[in-house]
Amino acid sequence: MEEFQTINRAVVMVIPKKPFDDWARELYQEEYDSLLEHRTEYNSYLVSDEILTEDPKKALKKHWKFIFQQELFDMYRDDRQWPKRLTWNLFCEFFDVKFSTVVLDLLSKRLIKEDF
Repeated sequence: MEEFQTINRAVVMVIPKKPFDDWARELYQEEYDSLLEHRTEYNSYLVSDEILTEDPKKALKKHWKFIFQQELFDMYRDDRQWPKRLTWNLFCEFFDVKFSTVVLDLLSKRLIKEDF
């Protein structure tokens, strides 16, 4: 069996829920339903592989605001149309999160980090 390297990160996959879709639908009207039909992927974020505890969402408290802003920005760049108050509770209403502590690098080429 071929061996692959693991990396010292965990993955957080952020999956929009109905309240997020309702917000986006208000902005895009009928056009959003077409976008929803073709949604095949979700954003993933690499975090420390040590943050996962018995309550994974609790571990996200350090990163939730950046993730929330990024998800909103990916949908609509004008932050004047975003929800007025970005709170932890609203984040939990808008998104489901899935975690994976095992990240295997299946490629032999070097990882490259790009600045945002």
